[in-house]
Amino acid sequence: MIEAFFDGPFLRAPTEWGPGDVERARQEFRDRRPAVPRYVVEALWRFWRLRQPDRALFDDPEQDLALVLHAQAYGLELGLPDPADPLAALLSRIDGAAECSSLTPAVLTWGPQAALATEVRAALGSTLVRAWIVLDRQGPIEALVVGAGLPEIRQQIVQFALMTSLRINGLADVGNGAVVGDLVNVGLIRISAGLPGQAAAVELPPVFNAQHVTVAESSAVTARGALRDFVNGLRSLERETNLVEIAEITSEQAAGLADTIRDMAEQVVHRPGRVLLRPAVDDRDAAGDGDEGVVGLLPLLSLADSPQASAGTGIALHLHADLLATVAYTRLEEAHQRVLTTRLTLDAQLRRDQIKADLTWMTTEHDEYLLASPEERAANWDPVVLLVEKFDDRTGTTITLAEPEEMSRDQYELVQVPNLIKLREAWLRRLDDLVDNLRAAAGQPHSPARQLAAGRFFDAVLRDETPDESPATASAFEQWAAQLAPMLRFEWRHELNRRRIDPRDVFTRHTTFVTRYLPAIGPDDAVLVMLPHSLVDDRLSAVLADADRRVMVVRDGTDHGTSEIAGANDNLDGPAAEQEWNSLARLADDPETGEDVFAGAFISLLRKHPRHTARRMVETLQPPAPDPAEPRMMEDELRRAAQAMSLSEGMSRARTAMRMSAFLTARQILDHVRAAPRGEAQAWLLRSVVECVATDLPQRDIPGLLGSRTLGTLPHAALRAVDEAAHLDADYTARWLADLPEITVHRAVQRLFHGVPHSRSEVSGRERAVWLFRSSLQSARLAGELEEAVEELPEDRMPIDAALVALGRVLEDVLVGQYTNGARGEAERLLEVLTGEERPRYGDVTGA
Repeated sequence: MIEAFFDGPFLRAPTEWGPGDVERARQEFRDRRPAVPRYVVEALWRFWRLRQPDRALFDDPEQDLALVLHAQAYGLELGLPDPADPLAALLSRIDGAAECSSLTPAVLTWGPQAALATEVRAALGSTLVRAWIVLDRQGPIEALVVGAGLPEIRQQIVQFALMTSLRINGLADVGNGAVVGDLVNVGLIRISAGLPGQAAAVELPPVFNAQHVTVAESSAVTARGALRDFVNGLRSLERETNLVEIAEITSEQAAGLADTIRDMAEQVVHRPGRVLLRPAVDDRDAAGDGDEGVVGLLPLLSLADSPQASAGTGIALHLHADLLATVAYTRLEEAHQRVLTTRLTLDAQLRRDQIKADLTWMTTEHDEYLLASPEERAANWDPVVLLVEKFDDRTGTTITLAEPEEMSRDQYELVQVPNLIKLREAWLRRLDDLVDNLRAAAGQPHSPARQLAAGRFFDAVLRDETPDESPATASAFEQWAAQLAPMLRFEWRHELNRRRIDPRDVFTRHTTFVTRYLPAIGPDDAVLVMLPHSLVDDRLSAVLADADRRVMVVRDGTDHGTSEIAGANDNLDGPAAEQEWNSLARLADDPETGEDVFAGAFISLLRKHPRHTARRMVETLQPPAPDPAEPRMMEDELRRAAQAMSLSEGMSRARTAMRMSAFLTARQILDHVRAAPRGEAQAWLLRSVVECVATDLPQRDIPGLLGSRTLGTLPHAALRAVDEAAHLDADYTARWLADLPEITVHRAVQRLFHGVPHSRSEVSGRERAVWLFRSSLQSARLAGELEEAVEELPEDRMPIDAALVALGRVLEDVLVGQYTNGARGEAERLLEVLTGEERPRYGDVTGA
């Protein structure tokens, strides 16, 4: 309520308060705890420090400590009090007393035995990510993803989950204070399609009758599509890494588990003295194939009445929303939104702009081909197209092919290109909608982006976790958590003690906190509500409803886990492990052994002796030492491949250098091209175009000037290049020059690439393999250098010139260096983003 501000002591400066004002302010603090607004804390703090710093403000030491903790949480200056000052004793209590210490059990490091254990499926700290997808007749409606995962997997899933949630919630109107039901907590993600009339399978009870976000009927198909994209992304990680597992369940199965737990609570509440236990029983054999069981995220229900809630409802801690306006949290939120939400929006915009540019170019090329006569097609287009990349319809991105693919020009222009245009147009519409949804989801005071961020960070603080964020966000989080954590722990202890609940029954390794952020409605202040939820596995979790415990208690295997000292068990496997490994080897050699049988035996042994099995597996699969002559053979093959590919690779690199205005580099590359006379003539003619572009001649004039070889206008180096080409192949040079006045520079360069032998046709299979191997090593090296360079960039803004200085050397190596053909397209797109300028194509052909 805000009446106290307008008719109470808070209208006056604390230095002007009388005894009655002081008591009213104290009472306001007592009554509002733990959801005390900043103005109450700040006024009381100022009065205490200015008027009576030598004695306690409250008669109750707990209230004094609470005031200090709330002042610290709001970022008020605590100062360095004199040792005799009562504040000094309170500050020492914060640092050392159990009242403000962590409530969460020690975090366990997830080792190989835990990752392979059958006793636990859903664990917040697991390195294996498991997802339960809730389906109706039309597809996914909800996803519950559990597990921290490995860093590379975690980053992909968190970013994809955040984008999906913002896409869906951007379709809804949250201006009326609707609460976002999604979660992107540490180790737990819940994403819903938010369909109207569809009850949530993961039970997240409303607070103060607040309404959860639902999308309009007209947007339901779009919301389903966004969630389906998220699920497809998880399935892709499952296929590619085996570090993600997916199970499908029905909404009836998920709701059935929640109903069972709620029925237990109601029976105990309404029948005093009754105790119900739902034991952990792993009945997978009885369940049959295809039944993966159900895991739910359920609230910890109170089994006794309290002044704020009745029995059978979820226990909760109410906090004031002023905590979201502190300087420390504002810095944290800005860093988080800048790196994630803002970056997601910018990424979508850049992808949309790239697809739009590709569409424009592709449509123009296609139209020109359709309008050209057969003679013009033969003169201006190579009869064969070499495709170096493909458009991935699932992700809306282009993927570089490991090996170029050939396609006839007619097949490409008349069949392939129309299909590519159609796919890109569909993705352009999707990205337009995505950009609009992301802006809507992040651009409101009570935006879904703010709600998701608040839930993520408050949960992490209370669970002593550090979210996997950017360095700037992680630093801001640590500073904010240092201010807030003592108050949160203290107030949770106070709330649970008031309810006579053992904190160990609430704070477990499978507990996560759902934070609801409700805006001010009428006379009610904005509020934050934290509700503890537990993961419940219908087979591997035990659930106890005992009125004497006053809260539903959940237990699973993680409650009994212990940390393993590194290296302590390395030598415990002994001869038995080796004997079992030998038995596995004999099983593998038996031709009668099926794949499923061997896989089951292997996993069983890995669970029993993880380190020994992994060590023996590496030893067995270790390839034999190479022949001493192998390095010399590879060098010779690489040299022969480089010579054979000198023309195609050199002209391609030179064209890229010309596009980047790196004319000196283009000249140097072309100087080293070695080929048959016709090939070297093509390289010299390309050199003539480079020299014309380097002197800033208008591009529309270059073909005509070259075709007429106008003295006094063309640079001497261009004329010399034409002469060199004519000396090598006079007929080819004359035909190319004769066509120039009627075509563009783009077409002129494109014709020079006609007939250039494809690299694959010029080398043997082994030489090609050595070349690709060398290319992969070069790409890996440059990727590492580029990543190091990017880490030096600030996360918000910097001048373009400074960014180019930091990235320029690596980008140059990618663009014009040897063995980097597959990465040049991505590097060119990155450079266009940095400079804001689209580079001329000069006859380059986009892949399909």
